[in-house]
Amino acid sequence: MINFYDLTQQDLASYLAEKYSYPSYRAKQIFNWVYKKQITDFEAMTNLPALDRASLAGEIFFQQPKVKDLQTSQDGTVKYLFEVVSGPQIETVLIEQPERKTLCVSSQYGCGMGCKFCQTGTMGFLANLKAADIVGQVLAVKGKAVRCVDVFQNLVFMGMGEPLHNYKGVVNALRILCDPDGLAIAPKRITVSSVGLVSAIKKFAKEDLGVNLAVSLNATSDRVREKIMPINKAFNIETLLAALEDFPQSGRKKITIEYVMLAEVNDRDSDLRRLPKLLKKLNCRINLIPYNANTGLDFKPPSRDKVYRWQKELSGKGYDTSVRWSKGKDIDAACGQLATNQKLVNAK
Repeated sequence: MINFYDLTQQDLASYLAEKYSYPSYRAKQIFNWVYKKQITDFEAMTNLPALDRASLAGEIFFQQPKVKDLQTSQDGTVKYLFEVVSGPQIETVLIEQPERKTLCVSSQYGCGMGCKFCQTGTMGFLANLKAADIVGQVLAVKGKAVRCVDVFQNLVFMGMGEPLHNYKGVVNALRILCDPDGLAIAPKRITVSSVGLVSAIKKFAKEDLGVNLAVSLNATSDRVREKIMPINKAFNIETLLAALEDFPQSGRKKITIEYVMLAEVNDRDSDLRRLPKLLKKLNCRINLIPYNANTGLDFKPPSRDKVYRWQKELSGKGYDTSVRWSKGKDIDAACGQLATNQKLVNAK
């Protein structure tokens, strides 16, 4: 049995061609039934051969993650707790912003990157999510959007896990999400964030998906970055930036450099002087992220004055620089705060 939501249109076309000698347009028809009309009963798909509908129903099933709980923050942010198809529980966040909503999806259960300032990292790596787990998060949130104003405009892979560590699951999910016959989300509305897995970034550059790339730099020296981001031991700053300089960018598209500001760790004046020099060859924008306090993690956020001073100075040097003031802190839904109760999940 195959979960339909794991299949790209090309996967489905290949399966139907091998099993039923169907032409490729049959996959397009089924995608339209499922993603455009929300029909998952093969008997209702009247433009398919009648004799094959029962066979398809016995081979392909439709299973999405289940919403187990949700919390709403005072600022309007909503955190969903999902039990996904592959078993574990993960968190997804719908972020309320003045002019738009952004959906932040998870790509793994836990995370193996071990960033010292991230609560998800304390879980360790437990499982990759399948494409159906990722696509299902999006479908479930869309299904609960009862008004037009509730629909999200942007989609970011910034939830639990390192997206490029789950390469196959994330790329297949992106192909389904962006497929005009699938969920038809414009690639320019999607951002994939990475801690800097250089080998995967180079491979991702060849996929021609058209989505945005964001990379967590978070330090201006290898010494500091290695302390807070173990990935730097495998791919140091010079290696990472060289890969980003080669990353294809069409039109006005820029790579986003994410910089989580940790008080007295990576927010010194010397860091502010080094950062624009490091990025001088890179077509990028800078996203400053004041650290969100996590229980048991020994870091503190910088002052608001310092954050705004950094923004002003970097903008003055010609960098498009924004500040991401996190939402949903009161429900542990802010950047770096997602973590489910792994003991409870593993016991189920």
